[in-house]
Amino acid sequence: MKKALKFWDLVALEIGMTIGAGIFVYMPLAYRSAGAGTIMAFVFAFLPMAVIMINVMLLGSTLPTTGGTFKYGAFLFSPKVAFLGLWAYLFGAFVGLFPLNALALASYMKGIWNDLSLVPVALIILTFFYVVNLLGLKMASRVEIISVALLFLAIAVYTVPGMGSIDSKNLEAVFSTGMGSMIYASALLTFTFAGSNAVIELGGEVENARKNLPLSVIFSLAVVLICYLLMAVVSFGVGGDTLENGTLNDVASNYLSGFLFYVFAFGGPILAIATTINATYMWGTRSLLALCRLRVFPSKLGAVNRRGTPWVLLTIVWLLSSIMLISVGESGLNLFAAFASIGGIAVIVPAMFAVFRLKRDPRLKEKAPAIVNRKWFGIVPVLGTAFSIMIMLILLYQVGVDFSTSFFLLFIVWEVFGMIYFLFRLKYLDRVKKNPFSRNDLSAFDD
Repeated sequence: MKKALKFWDLVALEIGMTIGAGIFVYMPLAYRSAGAGTIMAFVFAFLPMAVIMINVMLLGSTLPTTGGTFKYGAFLFSPKVAFLGLWAYLFGAFVGLFPLNALALASYMKGIWNDLSLVPVALIILTFFYVVNLLGLKMASRVEIISVALLFLAIAVYTVPGMGSIDSKNLEAVFSTGMGSMIYASALLTFTFAGSNAVIELGGEVENARKNLPLSVIFSLAVVLICYLLMAVVSFGVGGDTLENGTLNDVASNYLSGFLFYVFAFGGPILAIATTINATYMWGTRSLLALCRLRVFPSKLGAVNRRGTPWVLLTIVWLLSSIMLISVGESGLNLFAAFASIGGIAVIVPAMFAVFRLKRDPRLKEKAPAIVNRKWFGIVPVLGTAFSIMIMLILLYQVGVDFSTSFFLLFIVWEVFGMIYFLFRLKYLDRVKKNPFSRNDLSAFDD
């Protein structure tokens, strides 16, 4: 794979992946649970995700590779657990992430053009970014940089005038939210900080990865948190209960009009969610590509076109996501959001366990950043592992209680089927003496 991504490409990718459905879709959903306490829920969501992303950063800078989300867990911890995590991510992508983002973007567009039909427009959106990514990673990353620049302009248009329109009475309930509501809102909002983990999917395509990966993660996380807090304060301070059944466009209409309103409406939610879809297509197939190269999936599925795009996998992702969108329809927004969060955190769990190897394995310790040699370093992977498991359990419980028991059971069946397939595949690879997990070296990380 070509080293096509530089520092600002990574920053644009991470911010574009993070500030998307996160702020424009999840914040109204969290508000229905925690009210104005959602402001603090963002902080509580940030803290565990910052620890988790530090672990991701350490793995990415030690062993930069393509498809790292699966490889780190599989070769440094357990291939079975890593496969289950990735399999859960696939379920979250098809039954959550892609349909959620496409439907959310169509919903915001409908707020401007009332006659739009949500599901057909969402399908067109999925197809458009599918075609953009077929043209190659470099083209997709350039679209991402331009879109993120316009997104920041829209956020400024929303927050700067909005600060002058805040009613302090609307913020009095920030610290009075019940603990149960706050916990669920925080768990749901952790997904809004998960975009930076995309970099370990693209490590093999990053220029000077050991420097650019950690710096881009630190920089993008700080920027994202500031943006979220500013927008949350304005949204709840101005909108009050507007977000109960509305969108950020409804809040903005209280103090923006004419040209400035349309700058926000187009450059804010529309571009933000668009960058998330584009970025997800960019990195979402990389671990699947790694699985094809490792023969876990048939190698023909990993075919790459002359622009470096795994077009078969990309087509499968687009097709299955479109089928799910048509099947569930526009009523599935909350369900899509829950499973997107579950898949996003499940795929990270095995990588958290892999971080423990950095200090114990001399080969890795030599490559790892200096922080690994600190005496207190051991607490970092412990916290990352505990946080990621806790978040996933909270979300799974909430799906079964609040949304759909049938989809919860479908998720369990999906995981069982995936493990059965993987075990049979491992036996086949052992029989033909091509099991990559039987080697005790780091050759799997060579791209």
